[in-house]
This record gives sequence, C-alpha cells and structure tokens, in this order.
Amino acid sequence: MVGFIPAVFFSYTPFVGDSILAVDIGSFVAAVIIGQLASYKLYKRRFSQIVDKVAIAALVLLAVLFVIFTFYPPHLLPFQDSQNGLYGIIP
Repeated sequence: MVGFIPAVFFSYTPFVGDSILAVDIGSFVAAVIIGQLASYKLYKRRFSQIVDKVAIAALVLLAVLFVIFTFYPPHLLPFQDSQNGLYGIIP
C-alpha cells in the first residue's frame, strides 16, 4: 500500500501535468483492497521466527526513515513541496 499510491501518482502526473482527484481516490481504494487481500493471504500462512524478525526490522527501518526524511529529505521530486519548491520542514 505504501508504494502503490506514490507509484500511481508519480506515473500519471508528469503526463497530465496536475493531479486528478478521481484517480487519486481510485488509487487509494485499489491500494486498500490490495493491502487487505495480501494481509489476509499472509494471515493464513505460518512463518518462521526469522521471517517475523525480518518483518519487525523492516517496520522499524520504515519508521526511522520516515522520521529522517521528514527533517532531512533527499532532493527528489516526491519530497519537494509543490507550493514553494522547498524540501523538508521549514522553520
């Protein structure tokens, strides 16, 4: 879900030039459906403790990257403020 919405958004906006609300909402609904189906399939399977530890480590890494990229974002288009063209939280 985390990757699907930005992938859809950044794949159609360069061609259209602006975001389309219906496409954005549709991509969110599709991401939720895909995420729920994937989580249900994973819920039905049994995994080893190694897989559980890798999943927890990935979740912690995602949280740490979220905090770091909030204050020190890379100078890439997904992290650029569309209103003023700046990056990160401006004091």
